[in-house]
Amino acid sequence: MDPLPDLDTATKVIGALDSRLRMEIVLRLSDREHYVHELVVELGKSQPLISQHLRVLKKSGLVDSRRRGREMVYRLIQPVAPEIIELAAHTGVDRPGQLTTVTRIDVPAPPEEQIQRQAVAHTPAAAVAPDLEPQEPIPDPSPAPPKPQSPSDPG
Repeated sequence: MDPLPDLDTATKVIGALDSRLRMEIVLRLSDREHYVHELVVELGKSQPLISQHLRVLKKSGLVDSRRRGREMVYRLIQPVAPEIIELAAHTGVDRPGQLTTVTRIDVPAPPEEQIQRQAVAHTPAAAVAPDLEPQEPIPDPSPAPPKPQSPSDPG
């Protein structure tokens, strides 16, 4: 049996991806490294906002950064992150022709078992289980209704 996954790490990663902007950043970083100013231009957001989201992604372990001159450059260090986003994007989406609702699966029994089932179905119960004694009727657990008292009873 596989050991349980590290749910604390999973929570951190899923929490880091719980933002459309952070998912967009991850998808851009999956192509190549980006300077912060490149992400600001490409995503049309302010530099402080992009930097804030990059800090969350870095803290979760999805991205890493290094200084190059006066600027920071970020790269994706968990290549499965775009796959997680892709999976989430398609979860619950009904794609005609690809998904089918299964309401019942009929699997025929092997021929020997079918013959045995037919024989048992047409045999009296006493012949199938001769050692079993007929059961006693189960008593009614409800209390008996009270008896009406006659006016002469001292009661």
